[in-house]
Amino acid sequence: MSISSVLLSGLSGLRASQTAISVVSQNIANVNTPGYVRAQVNYTPLMQPGSSGGVKVESITRAADQFLATASYIAAATYSAAAARSDILARAQESFGDPTSGTSMFAQLDSFWSALGEISVDPSSALRRGDAVSALQSMFSEVNRVGQTLQDLAAEADQRIAAAVDEAQDLMNRIDQLNNEIRLNRRIGADSTAAENAQSQLVDRLSQLMDVRATPQETGGVHVRTSGGALLVGVDAAKLSYSPNDTNFAAHGVIRINEDLGTQSNLEPLLLGGEIKGLIQARDVDLPGLASALGGFAAQLGDALNAVHNENSSSPAVGSLTGRQTGLLASDSLGFTGTTIIGVTDASGNLAQRLTIDFDSGDIVGENPAATYSFAGGDIASFMTALNNALGAATPAGSANFSGGVMSLNVGGGGGLVIQQDPDDPSDRGGRGFSHFFGLNDIVSRPTPMFFETGLHGSDTHGLNTGGSVSYDVRDSLGRLVATRTISISGSIAAPGATWNDLLSELNAPGAGGLGDYGTFSMDSATGQVRFAPNAGYQTTLIQDTTQRGATGISFTALNGLSNGSTMGRGLEVQVSARIATNPILLAVGQPDLSVDLGERLIESGDGRGAAALIAARDAPRSFTANGVLTAQTTTLASYASRLGGEAGRMATDAERAATASLAVQNAANDRRAVVEGISLDDELMKMTVYQNSYAASARVIQAATEMLDILMSIGYR
Repeated sequence: MSISSVLLSGLSGLRASQTAISVVSQNIANVNTPGYVRAQVNYTPLMQPGSSGGVKVESITRAADQFLATASYIAAATYSAAAARSDILARAQESFGDPTSGTSMFAQLDSFWSALGEISVDPSSALRRGDAVSALQSMFSEVNRVGQTLQDLAAEADQRIAAAVDEAQDLMNRIDQLNNEIRLNRRIGADSTAAENAQSQLVDRLSQLMDVRATPQETGGVHVRTSGGALLVGVDAAKLSYSPNDTNFAAHGVIRINEDLGTQSNLEPLLLGGEIKGLIQARDVDLPGLASALGGFAAQLGDALNAVHNENSSSPAVGSLTGRQTGLLASDSLGFTGTTIIGVTDASGNLAQRLTIDFDSGDIVGENPAATYSFAGGDIASFMTALNNALGAATPAGSANFSGGVMSLNVGGGGGLVIQQDPDDPSDRGGRGFSHFFGLNDIVSRPTPMFFETGLHGSDTHGLNTGGSVSYDVRDSLGRLVATRTISISGSIAAPGATWNDLLSELNAPGAGGLGDYGTFSMDSATGQVRFAPNAGYQTTLIQDTTQRGATGISFTALNGLSNGSTMGRGLEVQVSARIATNPILLAVGQPDLSVDLGERLIESGDGRGAAALIAARDAPRSFTANGVLTAQTTTLASYASRLGGEAGRMATDAERAATASLAVQNAANDRRAVVEGISLDDELMKMTVYQNSYAASARVIQAATEMLDILMSIGYR
């Protein structure tokens, strides 16, 4: 080996040791830097022709472990999804309140039952009636507050999704930019570990927003995909977009990816974890499930109370009864079976006229004057004509009207009206008696239908005004938009005689005309409610409904409970009837006796049997349909209320446990990754000693070669 080879070998050793010392110094300086991955120097022999020429730094790489990094990404995505969902559900459960608190809706409901019990002791007390009405109104106000809180949380989740999508897009853009920087450094042989560390931290953060996999590329940089296969960063960064909608009962859009390419661009089915996935789960499944259950509870409670209250009467009986918005038209078939009795009282509260309505025979039989009034036409209009004539002939005289879907009965001269079911042959339409169905003496009300058993028949005219339309989006099991269908009230189904059967045929038409390829609309023959059953693998979303049934202001979907606003909205809109809220003395706590003779008194002010009947409704078994997170069941109102609160608590607890468990997994994954990728100060100090010694040794080699050269030069000179 020549002197020059020795000098070059020593010089290469100096340079290699100096680079290694610099890298170790950098590691030590970043020992506590989050996300920093230990750098390491890779050497290779420097060969000279015929002999070794020393050593050179082949590369400086990060001690990254792809397997452990991927495990960390999965754990981070799982925890972030669980934490986001747990946060939303914890606040949802908190909104229901502590059942033991006197201000919770459950406690307010208990206060109402207690107040009714007090009325039973002193039925004539206006103060006790006021307490009962106030407690019921407070309970429904709490229901409304909880319902609005659930909608607010859904809107918050939607806004957080939009913010997370924006952040993810920024992270993807920066990862793409660092890809270019890393490739350039690789090509020119420069140290790229700083850029790679920065990129790794960006991927770590992205993995919290959505589940990702980062695949290193031979030329440098990474490709990033979701676990579902969506390419987020490849040659370029993908383009994400999302438009939030924070209105109540909103039909939310989807997260678009590379929408400009014109392909099916819904990212959501390709997300299996991450904060965005957890927020979508809370927004689209958990919160709507709770809101639907709350709305169902409010409606069932109101309907149960109304069923009893319509059999009760205040004392004295009121002279004017105005019903609920039924969504029905005067041309609809009457559709009742059985018998109802209407009593007209004079100013003294004595029975002046008894009208027996036999819906099976189509007759109204009056006793004073004795007369029979036929409504053989079979529709609501002919019935109202007969009832108006019957009331008009009474003394005091009255009237009946049905307009805009609302029935009203009135009697003058200080008289009153009392309506009850025939005990042997009660009237029935869609499972409710005459007064109950029309809501003539309701204690609980809602501006739109509170229940959806309309009692309509397929042969009835649908009555939807010309020009309205219903629009649906259809998606497959992967969330991809398959079709958008709009069914307009036009053409043959806008004809005057078009029936519900005609409308259902139009809705169920295959191809571009209807939704027949994706599901089936059908009318329940027992209740008249129209339902929709999607085909397997498809889901439909109501986009808009501009239909209106006659002058009722009620749309097709609101009438049948086919929209979130019609079902969840009950939790926001059900209230104590305004006439009772403003005048609690109208709370009907007595049970009139319509079997008394004409001229006898119907009800006494001290009658509290109606209050006892209202209390009994609490413990009477009822059939509850499936509503959101609560399955169909037969139970009591008290038990149903408890199950609603319990289900909210269970969901929040389960979500919290999932978050706690996934956090433990994430910590374990991060610890394992840190063992390999992290910095041990002791190890680095040992390496520093080695490299310093290596540097000193290389320097001594150079010094020895220099001395040898000096000696040789001296010998040659002589």
